[in-house]
Amino acid sequence: PDGGFFVAVNASRSVLFCVITVSDRGRGYVMKIAKCTPAIGAELLDLDMSFPLSPAIINDIHAALMQSLVIFIRDTSLTPAAHLEFAGAFGQLDTPHPHYPHVEGHDQIVVLENDKDNPPDTNSWHTDLTFKREQPFASVLVARTVPPMGGDTLWSSCYAAYDRLPNGLRRDLADLNAVHDFGDFRNDFASDNGNMLAAQRLDVAVSRFGHAVRPLIDFHPVTGRPFLNFNEAFVTHIVGLTANESNSLRMVLANHMNRPEDQVRWHWREGDLAMWDNRVTMHYAVADYMPAYRCMNRVTVVADGRV
Repeated sequence: PDGGFFVAVNASRSVLFCVITVSDRGRGYVMKIAKCTPAIGAELLDLDMSFPLSPAIINDIHAALMQSLVIFIRDTSLTPAAHLEFAGAFGQLDTPHPHYPHVEGHDQIVVLENDKDNPPDTNSWHTDLTFKREQPFASVLVARTVPPMGGDTLWSSCYAAYDRLPNGLRRDLADLNAVHDFGDFRNDFASDNGNMLAAQRLDVAVSRFGHAVRPLIDFHPVTGRPFLNFNEAFVTHIVGLTANESNSLRMVLANHMNRPEDQVRWHWREGDLAMWDNRVTMHYAVADYMPAYRCMNRVTVVADGRV
């Protein structure tokens, strides 16, 4: 009477997982969840995005996120205020971003807009902001303007990357930590700007963004599952190794994690929403749409309200 679970297989033989629950107002609803791949990704179908969303729906979305790591909702018509409300239902929101612009009147919504005059800097495998002391829990991205072709985003499962590790390497990595810093973002600061030389700009940026030291093998705070806690954009050194040894291991891990079987690729339509668990995924925004214009809005949830 309080809910149920069943599996349906449609005519194309794809599996459709459905959860039936009861809303706070006593009315039953069906959340249909179509898996994109066995490893990662699911689309939420026919979801009523009328606000405020009930606690039961929010709980089921969170459960789908824990299971599939990244979830997609097609063709939403979220206003900036609704975007913030949706993200805020899952935990504490981030402060305004120090580098990217924001939506006018909504300083917690980052604007990611790119074209031939402003090429993107997110076309590398990365997990958002792992160099911060408190790594963000999740991101909620809404497509505002998409190019006529290209501009897909890929996500990869760090669970799957761990599961594929050879046993010997898995044991070796269990005792190692990695230094995370602002890595690829150095490119944004390594040029002279007015009266400040590149070296000075880098010094200021390092002081501002700092470092984090994290285990290479970590465990998810909700599911308890182990995952490979590495991303090539922000992991700059393996603690206890020489620079040469560290660089060699970093290359091995980067190649190991770049496996199509661990990935999902999303082709955007305007209004689409994607939410991902930033603790156990990497993502890559494909920069193949130049000179066209692409605009996305992102809200970051820094802390999981259920942990």
